[in-house]
Amino acid sequence: MDPSHQVSNLLITIATIIASLSMLCFTNVADAAQGKAVFHNALTPSACYQYQNRGDMITGVSDKLWDNGNACGRRYRVRCIGAANLAPRSCRTTSGAVIVTVVDLCRNCDGDINLSRAAFNRIADVDAGIVRVQYDAI
Repeated sequence: MDPSHQVSNLLITIATIIASLSMLCFTNVADAAQGKAVFHNALTPSACYQYQNRGDMITGVSDKLWDNGNACGRRYRVRCIGAANLAPRSCRTTSGAVIVTVVDLCRNCDGDINLSRAAFNRIADVDAGIVRVQYDAI
């Protein structure tokens, strides 16, 4: 096989790999849902684990995500994407995300995701109280 044909095959292979990786990236973004996130302060018995300590990176979820209790233990990657009210500088970053574990059901929350204060503080300013987020199960 002549060298020019080998280079051509190599370029086609590289282009195929790049296209495949790009599709994986777009698939992850396309699968992510959008909604609102709030935070909670109090440690109360959770619907999933009662008083067991599951750390700081935890969340409650709305009925929409609860899945009849099957959401317990599910992990979500949550990223702040913008303000949900008039608070200035709601997001700390729009590129960073926090990974949280579902420990509770939050029927009366204003958001789909009810993050612990520590988790909310990693992605957003707690003074905002509520932010728009992108989230996906991992």
